[in-house]
Amino acid sequence: MKSRISIVMIICLLMTTLIGGNSYAQFDSYQPIIGIVPGAETQVVNTGEKSTYTVQMKNVSSMAARMIRVTLKGDHPFRSDITTLSKTVTYLNPNNTAEVVFDVEVSPTAGSRIYEFDVIFEYYNYYDMTYSSTEKAYVKVVNKNVEPIIGLMGTTNTDNTIKPKIPNAVVLNLKNTGTISAKDMRINVSGFSNQGVILYNDVDTKSLQELRAGSTELVYFNIISGKDVGIGTFPLQVNVTYIDDFGGGYTKDFTVYLNLAEAKEIDAEIHIDELKYPDKINVNSDFNVTFEVLNTGQSTLDSVEVNYNYSQEFIAKSNSKVFLKHLAPGERRTVTFKMMAKSETVTESYHSYIEVNYFAEGQTPEDKQSTSEYVGLYVIGKSEKESGGASKPKLIVERYDYGDDYVYAGRDFTMELWIKNTSGVAGTRNIKVTLSSEDNVFTPVDSSSSFFIPNIGPNQVYRHTISLKTKIDASVKIYALTTKMEYEDSAGNAYDKNNNPFDETEVLSVAVAQPVRLETSELVLPFEIYTGQPFYIEQEFYNMGKSTMYNMMVKLEGVQTNEGSYFVGNFEAGRSDYFSAQIFAQEMGLFDGKLVYSFEDALGTISTVEKDFTYSVIEAPFFDGGYPGPIDPGMPVEEPASNGWVKYAIGGAVLLAAALFFILRARKKKRLAKELEALDE
Repeated sequence: MKSRISIVMIICLLMTTLIGGNSYAQFDSYQPIIGIVPGAETQVVNTGEKSTYTVQMKNVSSMAARMIRVTLKGDHPFRSDITTLSKTVTYLNPNNTAEVVFDVEVSPTAGSRIYEFDVIFEYYNYYDMTYSSTEKAYVKVVNKNVEPIIGLMGTTNTDNTIKPKIPNAVVLNLKNTGTISAKDMRINVSGFSNQGVILYNDVDTKSLQELRAGSTELVYFNIISGKDVGIGTFPLQVNVTYIDDFGGGYTKDFTVYLNLAEAKEIDAEIHIDELKYPDKINVNSDFNVTFEVLNTGQSTLDSVEVNYNYSQEFIAKSNSKVFLKHLAPGERRTVTFKMMAKSETVTESYHSYIEVNYFAEGQTPEDKQSTSEYVGLYVIGKSEKESGGASKPKLIVERYDYGDDYVYAGRDFTMELWIKNTSGVAGTRNIKVTLSSEDNVFTPVDSSSSFFIPNIGPNQVYRHTISLKTKIDASVKIYALTTKMEYEDSAGNAYDKNNNPFDETEVLSVAVAQPVRLETSELVLPFEIYTGQPFYIEQEFYNMGKSTMYNMMVKLEGVQTNEGSYFVGNFEAGRSDYFSAQIFAQEMGLFDGKLVYSFEDALGTISTVEKDFTYSVIEAPFFDGGYPGPIDPGMPVEEPASNGWVKYAIGGAVLLAAALFFILRARKKKRLAKELEALDE
């Protein structure tokens, strides 16, 4: 009854409009009127499936429309990242209908409901006047999927109980109980402490690329008890983050509990006893260094490693490393090293050391303790005159390392130096090492430019680490880092017999680079591309770094073009340029291409930056030459006075058709509202 009353009111309104001439004069007779023809049933699609969605449109005016672009926008469930939700119809004549079919894929996580969204029409008439309109459309989604749900099925250990100082592992059994894969998973374990467990040669975050629906995965974390561990249970927190196929993020948190065994008190101590060796040693004669290794602690020693360290003037006639296993408390074992002094050894006292490394049962090699004993060996060999005179000890930088092929300007880096005493006889002491560089390019961080070394024995190497920072405006080149070493010999002499000071200078080379930074603007492509017509692609690029990019080349790949490359050459800092090329569109479809920027820095390192793009080629428009189109309003047309009523009749018919169109659409909206209410219930 209400619908009939509404129709009567609209007809009355139309009659009023026809009678009032001024109102009719405002009607645009050149505008095509395009709307959606309501379907008998709401279209239904399933989540996670490829389907089609059809928009049936009708031109309810007397003016033909051309180049009609139909776009789906708003709260629709269709994936816009893999499908194009815009299509173009070449023309639509008056009172004709056309179906626009979209190939769509519904997101697997879309909810089960009726979606209302916008359909936007953008079009021209045959006088190139542009128009647009927006209509509401509807689709019903049925979702049978379940989002990825990660659960912790259980936790196991290598041993049921974690024993003190013994490596173990906690194993997480994760399962995806959803119907969609979980991707880019990050599993983080936290809560480690010395009162419980800590990581053992492992990281606190593991990753899984994908966990499919219904699948399980074991994730391992290597652990060991802390130094202050107590008996009982210890909790760890597990955080799992992941995404679904379409970038939706999820987070899960769990707590696992570990059983800890009581820590046993460990008392481990070694003493070197009964040390015996000759007072005087002759060259080319064997001698023994003998001693006893005594366990003076209360714990059994699982492993005892005994090393004898000596200078190159001696030769070991037996193995210089001995291992003792399971040394009980109070137990002692005798160790003997058989040695010989070389024939060219000069008469002098030489240094050697006994070094013992050990750890008790229930400990790991990381818990090892050490003790050492000095052994002074006096050799009767060649005199100074027979040996040609003793030369001064010489220090050199045997090698150095700063972590990479170059260091960046304005950044800190670590320099490691290996300083060697090349003398096989004389030792060095009170060594002062001073670092300097041209233009003060390198400055120490939290220290002075000099450091002190107590001593370096004959043929020994001393390793030192220092933190340096490079000037922010340093040029891209190789700089000299000068290392000056001033020292005394083992007798305290700072000068040789010719009164020359004991100092050495080494020049090290450090390559400095400025970070390169290439930025680009948005890629410029035409809005519409037709088959058989060439089009241009353009992009600006900028050198935002502080150094020149050398031998820069821009290449266009993956498309048909005669302008596929542009050699920029040397691209200075702060400079900008652009690339432009013509591309040929030979066939319809969706195509991919990319711009590839390649260049070198001052040190010859080649870098590449790629910019991908996608473009769509559609069919060139075809116009039906048989349609006469509307009459030009500028041309005089003779109209008989007796036919004036025809104009009003045509206008009324157009308005009546439009009114009936919107009434039908209102009825469909009412029916959809009822379906929405039923779905909510």
